Amino acid sequence: MRVDYSKACEVYRVVKKSGYPRRAVVKEEPPDRARAEIARFLHRVGVAKNRRQIEEKLDDIVGEICRFAGDPCDRLCLTLASVCADSDSCAAVCGERPDCARCDLTAICDYYNRRPSLKDLPEDERPRERLVAKGARTLSDAELLAILLRSGSAGESAVELARRLLAKFGDFRRLGNMTVRELRKVKGIGLAKAAEIKAAMEIAKRYAALDAKAGAQFSDSRAVYRYFRARLCDEKTEQFWLIMLDSKNRIMREEMISQGSLTSSLVHPREAFKPAIRESAAAVIFVHNHPSGDPSPSRDDRDLTGRLAKTGELIGIRVLDHVITGEKTFYSFADKGML
Repeated sequence: MRVDYSKACEVYRVVKKSGYPRRAVVKEEPPDRARAEIARFLHRVGVAKNRRQIEEKLDDIVGEICRFAGDPCDRLCLTLASVCADSDSCAAVCGERPDCARCDLTAICDYYNRRPSLKDLPEDERPRERLVAKGARTLSDAELLAILLRSGSAGESAVELARRLLAKFGDFRRLGNMTVRELRKVKGIGLAKAAEIKAAMEIAKRYAALDAKAGAQFSDSRAVYRYFRARLCDEKTEQFWLIMLDSKNRIMREEMISQGSLTSSLVHPREAFKPAIRESAAAVIFVHNHPSGDPSPSRDDRDLTGRLAKTGELIGIRVLDHVITGEKTFYSFADKGML
């Protein structure tokens, strides 16, 4: 594979003319980090198809550009590094994550015009390989989503498709709240990708609820909230849940009693206690959500809690708490001394 020295000179000419911010990255020769970033940049724009070849011949490439432009080596390397070497305070235009929208090289850049798939990228730029080598915490939200998507669409990589999804919906929570039909309206998202996204989000919700398996105990009202938050925070209607406990307050099972409108759920004490009576539960905890995100109890919530407590006394089943879940907090009737 040959190195396109003429393209390297043209790239430098455009970069120099563009006047990207200059930073003191190098003195006489670029350090190892800057050398690697310059090689990555020249590979992206298409100076050579093989990045290792660019790394091996970087001194020759820099020397050829110096002869073409008449600039000293240190200034040339500083100019190239200004467009591809990230700093602690800001990301370069063509740094670790290229920002093609701000780049003046799109007309001659192979990366922009070819939009590679993940397998075409160097291994240290592929999300899956980076996850294996450095851990999942080092990946951005878009890179994690790209691993799930596996492939992009016509004209964009999986990472670019993932970035577009997150830009449209805002974050994982809003993305997970979309229906399959809504996801499929996004260009590049078919039935398979939409189903994979919904499955992953459901796994996340179920993982968040693993703490309360049968036989476990809720230590306090906050533990109840943590258990139900992931399940209820994105629901658009109220859901009323029953948690059944044995004589030692260990979880037996849970059941949704009713699902109502945007502002209320219709619950009758008889229906609320029917599963508890069937399972011979010794105590219960009631939970419902407020789709508005505000867990403050309404008058109906207070009246219902009073009726549930009285019914529990009559049939010999203790009502330990009634928890209302909101977006970021909760309300516990037990904590407020109302049970």
